[in-house]
Amino acid sequence: MKPIIKWVGGKSQLLNELNARKPEQFNNYFELFVGGGAFALNLNKDKTTISDLNEELINMYQCIRDNVDEVIEIINQFKVLYNENPEKFYYELRNLDKDENFIQNNTNNFRAARKIFLNKTCFNGLYRVNSKNQFNVPWNQNQNTPGVYDEKNLIEVSSFLKKINIKNQNYKDSLKDIKKGDFVYLDPPYDKVKKDTFVDYTKDNFGEKEQEELADFAKLINNKNAYFMISNHNTPLINELYKDFKIEIVHARRNVNSKGNNRGIVEEVIITNY
Repeated sequence: MKPIIKWVGGKSQLLNELNARKPEQFNNYFELFVGGGAFALNLNKDKTTISDLNEELINMYQCIRDNVDEVIEIINQFKVLYNENPEKFYYELRNLDKDENFIQNNTNNFRAARKIFLNKTCFNGLYRVNSKNQFNVPWNQNQNTPGVYDEKNLIEVSSFLKKINIKNQNYKDSLKDIKKGDFVYLDPPYDKVKKDTFVDYTKDNFGEKEQEELADFAKLINNKNAYFMISNHNTPLINELYKDFKIEIVHARRNVNSKGNNRGIVEEVIITNY
């Protein structure tokens, strides 16, 4: 299985690095900033909980779990309309969330299909929202008519999602469920290497204070004798926050960014407590 959508900081290219560092044995698996979910899909473990604060993202996973055929049907309808006038249809679909009643006026399956379609037709596969939580990425004018989705993969992902827990919540809310011997992977919005480094996954900022709170959360996981693995940028702040744990540097290519000069090879760290 592979991720359904592109996501900033997606882990598809780092799966070998992550798999090489996962615990040899563990009980339940938690992925608390799921994003594209590459690692969860790769592990393919029944005792899995994925969560994220992004409501539209979690709605997408829930709809693929419960109504994958209807989501596919809606995407196919979008493709017909897109082919008639790609730019016009893209912006009409994108701007729907400017209506304050967007969620109430559209079905969950429609919103899920919309998210997938916009992800495949927007500029560089970027997910970005403004302070009003409105998707604001421009159309990818250089893209040909998109395939948009891999139907076989969507159906496989749907089968996997039926076996696991999917939650729309803050990562801190999972602490009560984490037990001794569980494995928790944390892939938060990264600490900024530059002022314009993209981390705007949700309308809420994730700055230095939030990085400190996440490090405190990791210590609580450690106190429970559970395993954690954390990904982040290799910055002085991150190295200081996790100095009591194992920190390893890896290199990743980042292609999802609104600024071309912020794409390319970057240094990341993988932090573990084992």
